[in-house]
Amino acid sequence: MSVFSKPTLKLWLIPVGLILLNFILKIIFLGRRDIAMDEPFTIFYAQAGFPALFEMLKTENNPPLFFVLLHYWIKVFGISALSVRFLPFLFSTLTAPVIYLTGRRFFSVRSGILASLIFTFSNYHLAFSHEARVYPLFALLTCFSMYFFFSLVQNPERRTPLYLLILANVLLIYSHFFGFFVIVIQLLSCLIFPDTRKATKICLQAQVATLFFYLPYFPVFFSRFFASSGGTWVPPPVFSDLYTMVWRFSNVPVVTVFFLMILTAAVVKYFMEWRNSLVLLSPFHKILLLWFFFPYLAIFLLSYKIPMFLDRYMIFTSIAFYLLVAHAIIYIWGSRKNIFYVLSVLAVGGMLLTFNPNIDNHRRLKKVIEVIHDLKKKETLVLMCPEWLDLGFTYYYNQEYFKDYGNLRQNLQKESIFPVSHPDQIPQGIMEKATSVILLEEWPEVVDKNNEVLKKISGRFSDCRVINIPEAYKMYYFSRRK
Repeated sequence: MSVFSKPTLKLWLIPVGLILLNFILKIIFLGRRDIAMDEPFTIFYAQAGFPALFEMLKTENNPPLFFVLLHYWIKVFGISALSVRFLPFLFSTLTAPVIYLTGRRFFSVRSGILASLIFTFSNYHLAFSHEARVYPLFALLTCFSMYFFFSLVQNPERRTPLYLLILANVLLIYSHFFGFFVIVIQLLSCLIFPDTRKATKICLQAQVATLFFYLPYFPVFFSRFFASSGGTWVPPPVFSDLYTMVWRFSNVPVVTVFFLMILTAAVVKYFMEWRNSLVLLSPFHKILLLWFFFPYLAIFLLSYKIPMFLDRYMIFTSIAFYLLVAHAIIYIWGSRKNIFYVLSVLAVGGMLLTFNPNIDNHRRLKKVIEVIHDLKKKETLVLMCPEWLDLGFTYYYNQEYFKDYGNLRQNLQKESIFPVSHPDQIPQGIMEKATSVILLEEWPEVVDKNNEVLKKISGRFSDCRVINIPEAYKMYYFSRRK
């Protein structure tokens, strides 16, 4: 049979359509937002040589895979916003067909279509696809890992899914430390569900092989784990965060409530039928439930000790949530086509109507630099707090300085620009000679709770003007009275 026969074309029509739809929706505003937040950090070290990159990774809470991929990408395409975001955009685009194929093969064609469309119109995933960070890759590799794990459970005798699962899991835990939750999900599935135990031995082999390939990175993993166990910048959760996180998966509250009602109705129906011995869950349904609920609740509870219940860290659970919602609609009303189509339209339509392809990161860093260029004179001292603002600042201030990763701060200091987190870091001699000082702040209370940097400058200069910069940044202009 020809590869262009009608059955083959029909088989691939939906995945190709999903790729095109995601490509169009996510590329339109890909380069519009300013490079900000964690993006400058990722870009800066990805462009660096491997010695500098791997030295940094010893104190970084992300493994090397995305940095390495972006390193080679930058060598070819440069560090423009469009370029560095194209890679995560591509990963997010490819996630949609993998969700569909997972749903089609292990649940139903309808499940695959519904879940992949909910994903496609998710503002949550759109935002990450427009950010030069690892999270779309993390989501894609989670999908591949679970697909191959489902395949292994379906037929433990086949070797190809085993090798592909090992590959996917190795890449997964080299992309993000939370990839270990996916491995735990797979191990628990084989150990606690009787109808998956035939795959236990082969699953254990896969995970042992995975961990073997991770041996070189275990020292860094344990080092970062113990460093983070002392506390992070992430605040401890509150109970309402369990709902808020689902809200982020679902665009707006009305869609969130609709999805939760669908899931609740499915649970009620299942227990009613289970009591009458009319229905039993397949192993794939059990694994899907574990995929969502185990890490979602475990990370929430662990966050009271080590705060980590953050939207970007939970991205791998959102895929399971979309598959659960899709299957719940089919499970409850799939046999009644009219109701099924109405609910499907409401689910996908709700996501579509609230979809925003031009999500803002509320960072006007380019505008900030324009203002600084206008205000800065030869005798002006520029300070930024916290000091990690230096990378985003330099990206727009002077990209040649940014590319000179070994001498970035030295280049800034030649122009009397200093990143500081503490008043003692302010160069006293330069400040005494300066005719004016510009102070740029973004969340300074993280490192300077009592605004000591601002107080020290205010004590040396009589005139202070607040420069209005929208949203995240705050700027002060100090000058001496003439």
